[in-house]
Amino acid sequence: MASRSGYVTRLNPVECVLKAQAVIVAEPSVVGLTTDSLVLVRKLKTNTFHTVVRVKLKPATEGTSIALTAGMDRIVFVFGCIFLGAFAAISVAFLLAYLRVFQSFQFSDEDRRNWLFLSLPLISAVLGVALAQLGRYQARDEAPFLTQLLVGALDAKATGRQARPSEVMGRRGLVSAARAAGPAKEAEGYDIDAAVGHDLDVV
Repeated sequence: MASRSGYVTRLNPVECVLKAQAVIVAEPSVVGLTTDSLVLVRKLKTNTFHTVVRVKLKPATEGTSIALTAGMDRIVFVFGCIFLGAFAAISVAFLLAYLRVFQSFQFSDEDRRNWLFLSLPLISAVLGVALAQLGRYQARDEAPFLTQLLVGALDAKATGRQARPSEVMGRRGLVSAARAAGPAKEAEGYDIDAAVGHDLDVV
């Protein structure tokens, strides 16, 4: 399954495309494609089930809204689904022929004793799934690398991020220190305490 995340940057879409093109050219281990509103990036040396990062650019009031998706190449995914569907259909047909459901489509007694022949479509489907899982496991580090590469190049910030517990504890420590310093720090302590009581959105 593809992972989705949202970002926002102060750059306009044209600047984002230029930044993406520059980082693709500068990084020798990646290859990519850019249009006016879309950026595709993948690693150059990888397996068939590699990860492709797709960045959709949409103009926003203060820059550009970024919808980032990281997952298997769509062509490979569609071909894999067709492969599994075909062998699943063959397995069902073999089962019907083995059970002799239809008079015109049956296996002979000799074929019914050949378990390797009967189980070949199912074995092929299982091997295909295992191969895809192995390829995705080998490409497990590609999505974080490509995401960080593009996010850094576009100077983007994640949207909807909440404050972590460690950050909240750190702010509470600052509040206590400010209140202990005297009345002159009360206003600053109130501002920090108010920030602690609400979820923080990075825009």
